[in-house]
Amino acid sequence: MRDTDHDVEFPADLFTWSGYAGPHIILLTLLCPSDWTLLARLRDSRPRTAVVAVIENGDVDRCVRALTSGAVGVMAREADAGTVRSVLSAAASGRSLLPADVVRALTSLPRSPQAGHVPTEIEISWIRLLAQGFTVARLAAHAGYSERMMFRDLRAVYERWGVANRTEAIVHARGNGWI
Repeated sequence: MRDTDHDVEFPADLFTWSGYAGPHIILLTLLCPSDWTLLARLRDSRPRTAVVAVIENGDVDRCVRALTSGAVGVMAREADAGTVRSVLSAAASGRSLLPADVVRALTSLPRSPQAGHVPTEIEISWIRLLAQGFTVARLAAHAGYSERMMFRDLRAVYERWGVANRTEAIVHARGNGWI
């Protein structure tokens, strides 16, 4: 960006580029189904890459969907330069800057962990390793599973716990004193 210390790049191969060392922030405009698929692929294969979703008209439902799909921040496509700088600065420092309507919508989402579900030691160990920075690929290798099977098993854990993703699972596990 012009007024910051950040370089702006437009890589031809986003996955190769985001695999290079160093922190990355990706601005991803979500307009069509393939954009949402790309967001999910980035979430699953590049969990340390911060994706800021750019949403048409800042639609609250789409903002919530983007965040629960793996984005670390959201902003309207029509956002002014100051908002863009603030959102990117927050993402660069490991924080999120969200519109109040989006926060209200996120905090009112129903969560329904399976009644009486007590996590198994293996579930807790997986979440503990994810909290320590393991990728799903590394966790799968550690557990002796294929990466695809590991993703399926983790999604089942998230569903049983009533969470949407690994970040929520880690927070949930810490909040319950499991890790």
